[in-house]
Amino acid sequence: MGRTPLICAVLIAAGPGAGATEIVSFDDGRTLEVSSWEADGDQAVLALEGGGQIVVPLSLIQSVERRDDPRPISEDPPAELPTVAEAWRAAAGKFAELIDGTARRHGIEPGLLAAVAAVESNFDPFAVSHKGACGIVQLIPATAERFGVSNLFDAGENLDGGAGYLRWLLDRFNGRTDLALAAYNAGEGAVDRHGGIPPYPETRAYVRRVLALHSDSTATAGASN
Repeated sequence: MGRTPLICAVLIAAGPGAGATEIVSFDDGRTLEVSSWEADGDQAVLALEGGGQIVVPLSLIQSVERRDDPRPISEDPPAELPTVAEAWRAAAGKFAELIDGTARRHGIEPGLLAAVAAVESNFDPFAVSHKGACGIVQLIPATAERFGVSNLFDAGENLDGGAGYLRWLLDRFNGRTDLALAAYNAGEGAVDRHGGIPPYPETRAYVRRVLALHSDSTATAGASN
């Protein structure tokens, strides 16, 4: 709370940009490219370059810088990924019960939803990707609206929207978890166009990692029974 006035001062000094990319830096080290922004009380409204907008607390923003010559941000996945091999509940921590209840309500294995949250955000409800995906299971604003999520940074709403979307994808692809995960990452249209998992390195790596984490958690659960 003590940092909020400083953040407000940084935003006011920078001013909303026009015709240039704005680089928003968050206090956890993440960055997000936006086309413009504006302060609204204790929140910042960020306009995404691909369309749509997100609203984040000003207290999460470290700085906003204008860049007249946008450069692509690396798509490389993180070198280290969290693991739920021992027990997904331990990895999920305080979100374990929420994940369990949400998954069961949507007819999804809790370990699968936990694996998605692990790979997407490492269970960080305030995570923001440079593509504008937000929250614990990284929903883009359009998907959030589609599944009734009004606050992307509320872990319960975010998980409910993500689980609803994953359930919808599982039904759409006849229970094929690999195709549902590929669509969650790249969009169902990409899976349809390629007749399977798209040949995108990021998507293929994503599917492998989620399935591996889910397999580990399932095997551990089975061994303990």
